[in-house]
Amino acid sequence: MIAQQSWSLKDCLKHAAENNLTIKQAALNTSLSKNALTQSKLAVLPSFNTNASHSFNFGRSVDPYTNTFTLDKVRNNNFGASTSVTLFAGFQNINNIRMSNYDYLASKYDAEKIANDISINIITAFLQLMYNKELVEVNEDKLALSRLQVNRVSEMVDVGRLPKGNLLDTESQMAQEELQLINVQNQLDIAFLNMKQLLDLDASYSFDITVPELSIPESYAVRNSEELYKTASGNLPDVKSAIAKVQSAERSLAIAQGGRSPRLSLFGSIGTGYSDARQKITGVDSLSLVPTYSNYPFEEQLEDNVSQSFSFSLSIPIFNAWQVNSSISRAKIGVLQSQYNLQQAENQLRKQIEQANADALAAHKKYLASQKSVQALSESFRYIEEKYNVELVSTYEYNDAKNRLFRAEADLLQSKYDYIFKIKILDFYTGDELTF
Repeated sequence: MIAQQSWSLKDCLKHAAENNLTIKQAALNTSLSKNALTQSKLAVLPSFNTNASHSFNFGRSVDPYTNTFTLDKVRNNNFGASTSVTLFAGFQNINNIRMSNYDYLASKYDAEKIANDISINIITAFLQLMYNKELVEVNEDKLALSRLQVNRVSEMVDVGRLPKGNLLDTESQMAQEELQLINVQNQLDIAFLNMKQLLDLDASYSFDITVPELSIPESYAVRNSEELYKTASGNLPDVKSAIAKVQSAERSLAIAQGGRSPRLSLFGSIGTGYSDARQKITGVDSLSLVPTYSNYPFEEQLEDNVSQSFSFSLSIPIFNAWQVNSSISRAKIGVLQSQYNLQQAENQLRKQIEQANADALAAHKKYLASQKSVQALSESFRYIEEKYNVELVSTYEYNDAKNRLFRAEADLLQSKYDYIFKIKILDFYTGDELTF
């Protein structure tokens, strides 16, 4: 957690990148894809295994080393090592490596997209907080003006210059504005709660935001949507992920087609063993010509019983219940699906950019119009206020002018932050840093 009570947008984005559980889960998925890629590379290496056994045979059995029947308890030991390697399998191992690499890239891009989406949500929530804070200030100013008005009208009623009905109308107006202030303060509290939830902070955690100084230019240069699209498609992970998934699907098809190819493998093994039933011939009696025996030591048996072998295995697929053809058909469909998804992602990105460009232009026009409206209503209210002070207009006319002015100011605030958000979206498409 960032050790401060006032957070800037950069602080919020950094905290989310380090602590958001959705981003962490996406990172774990990327790690799994990377492990799968590593395993696919290691799969081309030969396998090597060793084995050992220790057994006792009771009753009638055949001693594997003397090849004779025995009724005694026989102890056997076997030791061995074996290796195998696939020499050719329709390039399936190579294509599996390539497919795993594309899957890993797609997983990385998907994780980046998740992080980008969360960043957009945080920027939206941050701008909402800024808007609500300014809206609270506008309503506080409006209420402060009403309180001055109530005091002034009360004094005039006390001296008999105005009827009491004017005071009641003014107090009613102030009560409505107090309610409006409470409503916008509640909206601000909800906006803070939304931000805490996005940042995975406890609801009881108290913090504020650092409001930056923002200025809006008088003129707006419309950006070229086609250039924006080219930049965005090269920067954003959405299209990159879709491209990687197409390439992965193409490698999956190549793997399925490799199932039609012969499979050539090499096997090798070495082994030895020991049997306590086996005896060593030490000589032959010269008279009876009967051989004489002695114990056959463990080490000598292991040395004398060594056996080695290697072999090649060739498997040619002829018919396997149509499994290979079915796998190829599914892989071809997978390629088409990924290609359609890529086209969809490109079309969606193009539409979003065109819409964002048009929205930014419209928001800027709305802001300028709202600004002119506020200026005009401010001048109108100043004029009516002067007339009200000399009792040339009624309380109703005064309150109506004030309400129209503050509604225009609220609209100006909304158009201001709407424009800022639209500009930030365009900056996002161009790859600029999402901050103020």
